Amino acid sequence: MLTRRGAGLLAAAVLLWAIGRFLGVPELYVVAAATGLLVVVGAVAVRLSTATIAVRRSVTQDRILQGGTGEAVVGLRNDARFPTSLLLVEDTSHRALADQPRFVVPGLGAGRTASLRYRLHGRARGRYPVGPLRVRVRDPFGLTQRVRRYRGVDEVVVYPRIESLGEGVGLGAHLGSGASDLRRLFTSGDEFYTMREYVTGDDLRQVHWPSTAHRQTLMVRQQEQPWQVEATVLCDTRHGAHRDIGRDSPLEKAISVAASLVWHLADAGYRLRLVTEADQRTPPLAPWQAHLDRLAEVAPTRVPALGPALRGLRGAASEGLLMAVIAPPPGDEPVARSADTKALLQAGRAFSARAALVVSGGSGSGGSDRAESMAALLRAGGWKATTIAPSQALGDRWRLLTGGRPRATAYQPGAAS
Repeated sequence: MLTRRGAGLLAAAVLLWAIGRFLGVPELYVVAAATGLLVVVGAVAVRLSTATIAVRRSVTQDRILQGGTGEAVVGLRNDARFPTSLLLVEDTSHRALADQPRFVVPGLGAGRTASLRYRLHGRARGRYPVGPLRVRVRDPFGLTQRVRRYRGVDEVVVYPRIESLGEGVGLGAHLGSGASDLRRLFTSGDEFYTMREYVTGDDLRQVHWPSTAHRQTLMVRQQEQPWQVEATVLCDTRHGAHRDIGRDSPLEKAISVAASLVWHLADAGYRLRLVTEADQRTPPLAPWQAHLDRLAEVAPTRVPALGPALRGLRGAASEGLLMAVIAPPPGDEPVARSADTKALLQAGRAFSARAALVVSGGSGSGGSDRAESMAALLRAGGWKATTIAPSQALGDRWRLLTGGRPRATAYQPGAAS
């Protein structure tokens, strides 16, 4: 492929040949032939150089927190026996990760390698491809070039922004793992709990023969079963409830709060389930990474109400924790009469601990008042509930929710007492 310079030079060669023929000047023929030959030699060199360049890209972190950074490394290797000329390397990246990365490599000797690095910035949550990559090879005179495209594509997931909750969970629910305080109808465990009658399928090694002889029926030892308590995080992503969308919108705040809860509850030893209003069936328990991957890509939905998703939760609930990150009910209907509020109160009864963060600012001018009303109704129904605005820090609202002390201000010597 000719560059502008090469096309101009080739046109000049043709013109010189025409002038030489018209004027009968042999020297112009020589100059025209030399010029054309230079373009041809450049094209051959470029073609040979391009075919011998091996490219490999790697991403140091394929999961980045929003606001964090990663790095992509592009490795070039010249497998030919002669050096390459000028290389123009251009990688493809979404603008939410990096500006279009471009590099100029003056030349690459035979068997030599080059390493090119550029930063990836987690500007917005989502799943983004990195690649494909293009290498342009130009001859030393810049007359011809060839573009070679490499199909390899990497993927980077930017998690939502994670805010700190401070130490501990502090909601009165069990933490970590231990022995359940509820009777478990299992056949093995860590400590003796009680005695019960034999059921088909029980381990015969658990038969307690003295009790069997005394009661004239098979009796087995019932053990306490080790457990790891569960937590369900409900994230309301309805467009009609949050209204506004964008980087600093109530919807993004709700997703960030849900991601922060997943992060910290997993660190506290909980087994986690993530539910949104779009779930027709209650999702199973999954690792925290899977939940953050889902929150990285979640989009606002047109689902009108929370009721269907919450009805499924009542059947899947256990002695665990329910954490709801919700918006106040949309519309002008009183919050107390809203189907969302009623569904939340009914679903919460199936959990041993329940808490809610009501994200305000997304339901019009009365959004804050409606959020406060909903939080008050949930508290009256036995929940721990508070509101949070997009501009408020989650840690401060979390301490208020869990009854902790507010953050103390720093002592300043010489301040008035």
